[in-house]
Amino acid sequence: MRLSSLSAAAVLFSFTLAFFPPTARAAEAPLRLRIATDDDVFIPALAQQLGYFADAGIEMVPVKVEDFAKDDYLMQAPLVHDQMDACVHWFQHTVFGARHNLPITSIMLFNDAPGMTVMVANRVKDQIKSAADFRGRRVAQGAGYGTKAVLTGYLAGKYGVLPGAYTPVMVENAGRQEAVLKGLRAGTVDVMTFQQPITGALLDSGLVSPLYDLTTKESTAQVLGAPWPAQCLLVAPAFITRHPDQAQRLVNVMVRTMRYVNSHTAEEIVAHLPDAYFGTEGRPAVTALIRSTLKTYARGDYAFTPEEVKLAVATLLASHFDDSEEGRWRRTAENPTVDPAQLYDNRFVARAMREIP
Repeated sequence: MRLSSLSAAAVLFSFTLAFFPPTARAAEAPLRLRIATDDDVFIPALAQQLGYFADAGIEMVPVKVEDFAKDDYLMQAPLVHDQMDACVHWFQHTVFGARHNLPITSIMLFNDAPGMTVMVANRVKDQIKSAADFRGRRVAQGAGYGTKAVLTGYLAGKYGVLPGAYTPVMVENAGRQEAVLKGLRAGTVDVMTFQQPITGALLDSGLVSPLYDLTTKESTAQVLGAPWPAQCLLVAPAFITRHPDQAQRLVNVMVRTMRYVNSHTAEEIVAHLPDAYFGTEGRPAVTALIRSTLKTYARGDYAFTPEEVKLAVATLLASHFDDSEEGRWRRTAENPTVDPAQLYDNRFVARAMREIP
């Protein structure tokens, strides 16, 4: 989005304020920003514990999308209606927002790979060499409105295999890993797309082999033709227009945090996370999960490229989704067109990467 209502001088002044050192901000009242976070993302919690929010003069006020909307996939309206200032979630929500006339903008990339692996059962791996061979197979790909199903369908579609040509199985969240393992042993699952920790458990079983690796920027680009933007920082265009200084300060915090992530081990990251972050899973399980997913995080460059944004739009517009309430919302549109260039704004992250030591 472009800043149409502010003069160039005002924008420059606001951006300059964003880079005052922490000592210059010490006497100011902290800026309170209401931030919602996908449960899988540790970046805001880590930034808080490292003191980066305090350094930037920001008080992070954690909120939940569900405080303002029916479900977290509807975070666009709370952002647009100024009930939240920012949300850390999947880039794809910018596309759904554009289609429903609830535009939101991504101002920083956290993960440049979706972290998924497409696997085949070893009993049929000699028969399934690519997505062209998904026809007639039973595919465990999660819920039909989700990213795993979207990317599985996109890969199949590249080979002319339509979603109806294969059978989705085992979409329930609860007990999914055990159900897939049982299906593998019974011979009722042929192909599966999952993220960690389920991917690791399936590979460790010796019953499956990887077919497509979507866990790093490089491997994802090799499979899909470009990296695929996943978790990112989302705000409303009006927030950028009204508060460019606040947007910059928030991005500064996140850039510092991502640089910490890029240069430290999972154990070092976990050591800084609050006890509440580990929930019922426990510290060892969370440490193992972070260790296995660190390669999905962007390294050094947290801006978006036109190529990856166009790919994300193409994969989502090609998806049929399912007939659930969420699936119907994702596949319908009040606005049938999506301009990829309107979904992201690299100005803040480019400046932060350039000017923060």
